[in-house]
Amino acid sequence: MIEKLYKNGKEPIEQVKAVTKTKCNRCLGKNIYEDTYGLYHCLDCFQYGEINDKMTLYRFKRNLQQGKHALNLDFELSNLQKQGSDFLLECYNSKRSGFLQAVCGAGKTEMTYQTILKALNSQDKICFVIPRVEVLKEISVRLKKAFPKTNISVLYEGNKHYEESELLLSTPQQLIYFYREFDLIILDEVDAFPYSGNHFLERLVKKSSKSMAVMLYMSATVSKDFLKTMKDIKTFLIPSRYHLKPMIIPKFIKIKNNQSLFKKLKGYLDYNQANMKQALLFVPTIAIGNELNNCLESLNYKVASISSKTTYKSEIIKRFRNQEITFLITTTILERGVTFSNIDVFILYADHQVYNKESLIQISGRVGRDLLHPDGLLLFFSEYLSKAMKQTRNELIYMNCRNQEIEMQNL
Repeated sequence: MIEKLYKNGKEPIEQVKAVTKTKCNRCLGKNIYEDTYGLYHCLDCFQYGEINDKMTLYRFKRNLQQGKHALNLDFELSNLQKQGSDFLLECYNSKRSGFLQAVCGAGKTEMTYQTILKALNSQDKICFVIPRVEVLKEISVRLKKAFPKTNISVLYEGNKHYEESELLLSTPQQLIYFYREFDLIILDEVDAFPYSGNHFLERLVKKSSKSMAVMLYMSATVSKDFLKTMKDIKTFLIPSRYHLKPMIIPKFIKIKNNQSLFKKLKGYLDYNQANMKQALLFVPTIAIGNELNNCLESLNYKVASISSKTTYKSEIIKRFRNQEITFLITTTILERGVTFSNIDVFILYADHQVYNKESLIQISGRVGRDLLHPDGLLLFFSEYLSKAMKQTRNELIYMNCRNQEIEMQNL
């Protein structure tokens, strides 16, 4: 059901008090504050608008048209992708939640298609949840192409047209507008910011799903927080990319200071510029990114920068895809979900505390995703080797060993 604070001329199926002395029915939070007038307010979801115990939540049924859905694929899944697809479909058919762990570039989104098709034709209500808006937009393009007969809507702040959607893509924050609505929730990048370890967003996912809903979790990495919740969840691991080429192992470049960093970095930038080879330059902070961007611009490099504060993110990404930009400086905003062909990746100050194992693995996964270009440089510039850097290298080596074992079994 859709949940609103107003009727808007429609008759609700249910209505409940928005806030009580002990609980908020909009976000399921218990962080309740009583003001000097005796009104009770929820402090957890106030950013979604004023809500207090004098207000009512109205719940409306979403009636969708029953149509025949079709899957349009112009490629075949690899054997491993078929196994991942079968795993997700089996979880859905048996009404059991599952977790698919697949390395970056394995094609997790494509593995969901058969399950989505089955759920659509069963008239189930489906939500594909992705924590980051830019990734959400990119995946929506692929899904709209794969399901040409399906009404697909993308829900994020500033874009909230969803009432007739047969397949809804949403950030977890926007699930606050639903109550026991979805039969199937696919939660991609389950360990990504801002979802990972966020109890508020976890409540919204729980609130929006039906009591018997199937939850399908996916990621290339597994955080400690999620491991705690995985005890009773069926899991499946895919250690190979769709093209079966190994993951790129990072090369550690030791630096002493900023001057040392720039001197070593410039050699690689000059080589890339001369050979028209693009690169993502990851930086730990926006301030470092801005400073680096100004520096490289002054040296006539074709450069741009992007962060959470950037206004026209899509335009900058489009220019990079069109090769109008050689070097794109980025914070961790581009660590997941985006695919670029034939690029190198340089991580500056890789020993910075902002980089944990999960983020470094995701960033590493931007290299070598293309079948025609499965190689590339992956450089970690740092003063010392952090625990996260060592863990990243070891896990990528482990995945490559597992991938090699699978190849040997198929000979």
